[in-house]
Amino acid sequence: MSVETIDQLITSISDYQSNRIFNPWSQSCPNEISNKYFLQRRKNLKAHLSCPDPLCILIGEAAGFRGARFTGVPFTSEKLLVDQAIPRVEHPKGERITTRHIPWKEPSATIVWEELHKHQVSDRVILFNAVPWHPEGKDGPLTNLAPNADEKKAGQECLSLFIDLFQDIPVMALGNIASESLNRLSIEHTKIRHPANGGAPLFRAGATIFIQKCNKQKEHNRTL
Repeated sequence: MSVETIDQLITSISDYQSNRIFNPWSQSCPNEISNKYFLQRRKNLKAHLSCPDPLCILIGEAAGFRGARFTGVPFTSEKLLVDQAIPRVEHPKGERITTRHIPWKEPSATIVWEELHKHQVSDRVILFNAVPWHPEGKDGPLTNLAPNADEKKAGQECLSLFIDLFQDIPVMALGNIASESLNRLSIEHTKIRHPANGGAPLFRAGATIFIQKCNKQKEHNRTL
């Protein structure tokens, strides 16, 4: 299977179904204001992926309930969208997605985007997950569950389609699951620490080195 456009990739992602999985691009959530917001999530993801001159790609583990479950964009919380902090993704300032009394924040998402903004590359980076969907925990939709083997396998198929669309772009894997999925696809990448669970300092150090390397390579390519 292959895809030639971002729309085809999003369709492939949207088609996946599993009893442990919430698919942000085809399902509505009872914690949302609108029961049709999954359609907006498709638009959000398309806008994010529509990067004209990407510097690099960041691959995470899976969508989480504080992040892509509601926004449709990896490593992106409701709070970041409400504050219009995500390049390319248009969202009315202050407009809510969920029924929660305040917008959801996601610590790893905040750390990742802070680092991208700090290095002034936020508009040139594409984020994706090894398992695009949200594995729900046993306590319901507002919990996270580690993806199982079947979900990793299905995610790997989507990851392969994604990489095919963005060939020859440097790839950084955040954590073990992302790195393992890329290894199974024989995709060259740099693995760094995921920012969760106290990993922020190592993530920042690794991301700084990786981004600097990408900038130097980009500049070198322009001089050829």
